[in-house]
Amino acid sequence: IALELCPTSNLRTGALARQLHLPTARMEQHPLPLFLRRGLPATLSTDDPAMFGTSLEAEYGHASSLGLAAADLIHLAESSFEHAFLPAEEKQRYLQSLRVAAASIQ
Repeated sequence: IALELCPTSNLRTGALARQLHLPTARMEQHPLPLFLRRGLPATLSTDDPAMFGTSLEAEYGHASSLGLAAADLIHLAESSFEHAFLPAEEKQRYLQSLRVAAASIQ
């Protein structure tokens, strides 16, 4: 089971501060990098983009600002397809497209 992480939502709802047992929290305190280092399956999401004023692109930007390398970001995107409720053949098509696109920018 993958963790679906929504950094902006986690920050704005106060969930991150509660998790850290702090009165407030900052984006750079998000545990996403720690989760990945520990090998936990994770994906990025927006939760509610209109409510939190974010986009998936912005969430990947936050992940990058947390120190994740391009390979980590690609791994997160791959994980999104690997853990999606899609037929296996469809997952493979999306993963192949992602890997081709990722190879062209590295």
